[in-house]
Amino acid sequence: MNIIKLKTIDSTNRYLKELVHSETSLPNFLTVWTPQQTAGVGQYGAKWQTEPYQNLTFSTLFIPKKLLLQHAFLLNMSVVIAVARVVEDVLREHLFTEKPCIKWPNDILINNKKIGGILIENVLQGQQIAKSVIGIGLNVNQIEFEGLPKASSLKNIVKKDLDIEQLMKRIVSNLEKKLRVIEKISFEEIYNVYRKYLFRLEKVSTFRLPEGIHFMGIIKGVTSMGELIVATEEVIKKFSLKQIELLY
Repeated sequence: MNIIKLKTIDSTNRYLKELVHSETSLPNFLTVWTPQQTAGVGQYGAKWQTEPYQNLTFSTLFIPKKLLLQHAFLLNMSVVIAVARVVEDVLREHLFTEKPCIKWPNDILINNKKIGGILIENVLQGQQIAKSVIGIGLNVNQIEFEGLPKASSLKNIVKKDLDIEQLMKRIVSNLEKKLRVIEKISFEEIYNVYRKYLFRLEKVSTFRLPEGIHFMGIIKGVTSMGELIVATEEVIKKFSLKQIELLY
């Protein structure tokens, strides 16, 4: 396992992206990890706040053999499932029956509170994904989240400190296991697993549109392009991430 550990860095994704652009022979699944990330980001530039030395912040490089851009959401699903399954295993090992959920498209929740998020940034060659920088943030041993009422951590559930480095290695190992065969699996195969974890599936939920309009609907699933399928009383519609927000 190839791991670069940095004492502190603004963003592991930014650091790894710079390596990708400056080095030509990086090993697949090279991982950059820091216990103190000062300017991590999530989807669309949202700031990822984390207490130093208490949480997991790392980025892993994935170099697929052949993965078309149109299959980017297959990669997204594979990554978030790999992380969710490690989280689920940790809970079971501590005799907890809670199951993590995936809030579309790639946040990890337990008991309706966010404990993790994923940001994937792809380097393209034509219509193929040449390299992917997979950024993962997971709240592990932090207890309090000031100003973030919907945030939590694994420690808040299992009531004990967890070994952050060992947890990171378990996630990277599972990522490698899942992604090495990504070109061989179908969308349906991985989607059926993703669907089992999908937060608020087939439940009446409240959504907000960019212009501030709220409406009620039911999540029916996700398309192969990563669009959320929502049914209202009048129609079934598909939404991209920028077009809708799930309120909970």
